[in-house]
Amino acid sequence: MNSLTTYHSVAARLQSSIHSGELASGSKLPSERGICEQLGVSRVNARDALHFLEAQGLIYRLNRIGWFVSPAPFIYDPTQTHSLRDEARAQNRQLETELISANRTAAPAVIARKLELSATAAVLNVVRRRSVDGRWVLLESCYYREEDFPDLLSKDLTGSLNALVRDAYGFKKRRQDIGISSKPLNQTQAQQLQVREGSPALKLSRDLIVDGRCIVAETEHWLHDAIEMSIRGRTTAG
Repeated sequence: MNSLTTYHSVAARLQSSIHSGELASGSKLPSERGICEQLGVSRVNARDALHFLEAQGLIYRLNRIGWFVSPAPFIYDPTQTHSLRDEARAQNRQLETELISANRTAAPAVIARKLELSATAAVLNVVRRRSVDGRWVLLESCYYREEDFPDLLSKDLTGSLNALVRDAYGFKKRRQDIGISSKPLNQTQAQQLQVREGSPALKLSRDLIVDGRCIVAETEHWLHDAIEMSIRGRTTAG
């Protein structure tokens, strides 16, 4: 049996165990050594099989912890203005939020341009990570114009930031400009999400526009295998 057939055979065995429920969503897979011993294959073939299944989105790896069966992807409509927590509740998913940092900082050049600030201006920056069903899948960094959001850093920043912008600061009518691209995670981002540096991610940039000017610039990095973006249709007149 050649090596190509061998690693495909290993992948097929593991895939069968996942689809049958023997390996349930979120459960930990045997180690590479364990797979070698159970199936009588080389370490190389075991590793290739795991990476093959990872590319299909069936399993994922946490650094220095091991391999796990992937849950169903989280369905996400980036154009919606309701909270991600509401979306998770509607899908019967468990969403958790951790505030990593919230501070006043110098505006990066690209953010200063978006918010129409001088190169030396300060902005308010909120960085959070979010988990779905116990897995960290989203890292978000949000920049706010300080003059539009007084006392922001004293607010509860673990809840819906959309609701905070709308209800606490009164920005109810706003436009969203959204950009989506593929972007590998840098070292810091990968560490926060417990994956390898360079892991593929979907980068979502969202600018909130009020009266023709950007007041908030958000960036989200989602693990590519943890999300399925779905834009709901809009009803138009005429």
